[in-house]
Amino acid sequence: DYVFANPGTDFAPIIEALVQANDTGADIPQFITVPHENVAMSMAQGYYKVSGKMAGVMVHVTVGTANALCGLMNASRDNVPLLLAAGRTPLTEAGDAGSRNVGIHWGQEAFDQGGMTREYVKWDYELRTGQPVEDVIRRALDIAMTGPRGPVYMTLPREVLGGVAVEPGPGVARAAGALPAAPSEAAIEQVADALAGAENPLIISGGTFHSAAAFAALAELADRYAFPVTEMSGGSMATSHRMNLGGPPREIVKDADVIVILDGAVPWIPRFGEPPADATIIQIASDPNFQDLPFRGHRTDIAVVGEPSLAIPLLRDALAGKLKNKQAVVDARRKRIEAKRAAMDDARAKLLSEARDMSPIHPAWTAHCLNEIKDDDAIIVNELGLQMDLVEMNQPGCYLAGGGAGGLGRGLGEALGAKLAAPDRQVIAAVGDGSYMFCVPTAAHYVGRAEGLPTLTLVSNNAEWFAVRRATTSMYPTGRASKANTLPLVELSPSPAFEKTIEACGGYGEAVEDPAKLPAALERAFQAIADGNSALLNIKTRAGGRG
Repeated sequence: DYVFANPGTDFAPIIEALVQANDTGADIPQFITVPHENVAMSMAQGYYKVSGKMAGVMVHVTVGTANALCGLMNASRDNVPLLLAAGRTPLTEAGDAGSRNVGIHWGQEAFDQGGMTREYVKWDYELRTGQPVEDVIRRALDIAMTGPRGPVYMTLPREVLGGVAVEPGPGVARAAGALPAAPSEAAIEQVADALAGAENPLIISGGTFHSAAAFAALAELADRYAFPVTEMSGGSMATSHRMNLGGPPREIVKDADVIVILDGAVPWIPRFGEPPADATIIQIASDPNFQDLPFRGHRTDIAVVGEPSLAIPLLRDALAGKLKNKQAVVDARRKRIEAKRAAMDDARAKLLSEARDMSPIHPAWTAHCLNEIKDDDAIIVNELGLQMDLVEMNQPGCYLAGGGAGGLGRGLGEALGAKLAAPDRQVIAAVGDGSYMFCVPTAAHYVGRAEGLPTLTLVSNNAEWFAVRRATTSMYPTGRASKANTLPLVELSPSPAFEKTIEACGGYGEAVEDPAKLPAALERAFQAIADGNSALLNIKTRAGGRG
């Protein structure tokens, strides 16, 4: 439906074709101008995570591809399908309308343009003269949408784009990609037997479920058999569900005797704790060995190939007979889990009572205030900006997790893509001040205004890269850095007036320092987006408070 484009001199045939299509009323995807490649890549990811539909991104030759690489890495690690297409420096120096005609056409050529993407795409290809473009794109979409899903890359020489079109082969419109695979009956039986015999089973959800059916199925499985669920990133289960023990999983894995991991490459951090040696570890994923990762040492006793969303209802049904005569065991387990959940709720309440009046504002107070005001179906894109265990999300598709490659700068773009997919829902991007600067905010806010995509940005501004501080003090807990008030390469001071950035782009901005004034500021910001204007709150935040 959409192509997010950042053009260059290679786009001349594309622009000519778009004008022709507009004049003739041809049915083509909508092209949206995005002034930076990282924003374009993030928009494609946000759009897919909400709509389930693949988007395209077009960039300018090698330099545009290089700018898109951070977003490409995120898409790859998050299994987001997208088509990244880049022009290629003209092949010829003369003799064709598309031949080189500016000096940069020599400097921008690479020996292997696709090489810079190859570790992070499922397929890359250069379009050739005489090929039907539709057939090549159809293959690209099929590969991207077949599990494990992921991005693909195409290069487009200008002479080829400007050449005579070749009619595609016969075919009919169809959905792209292979149908998702369900685990075999034998595999489901083996997993069900292990769960039925467990005293302390645990389900670790590795990613958000985009379908309402999968969201509901996991809740039903956990509730029916009292299986505790911990989430690596959130969004796969209602936060209010009594079997939801939050996340990320740490101490909880130490007591489990059977662990079922649903599509999570890193279900625990070994240095913080591992399951017992005699625990049974079951991994269910399209690729349970995560072959795209160079090294991964997490133990797996039973590796099951299949889509977790299809495995969950099969497990639910297979367990019915196996636990039929074990209701007392299930009931006792339910009481233990509910007690753990109650203790967690008490700890959150205690934290909130302590954080309420803290200045600078504590992230827990920001999360609570947002939770009190936002709509139940609001979509939150969280990039190191919000303490999510204090935000209720009880509907599917409300939380966009990601950034598995750690590529900062996805928050604002993903929020725009989400708003494009769900124009009637509130969309909030929660980012740290360091992340905000990585988001190329002027480009992102421009797109929001130009395309009528009002979103709310919450900047948790602690004037530093807290993740870098935490990494340093964790590695050197008794070192000099752990005792220092300021650290080199960590501080982001003097802090910019981020609220002015969005004002320059036609939006509403406000700085907030007093915790008592935060609720009213949020009300004004939500009113601004309801009126069709993007909004930003620059929240002066207490460093290190985020969970």
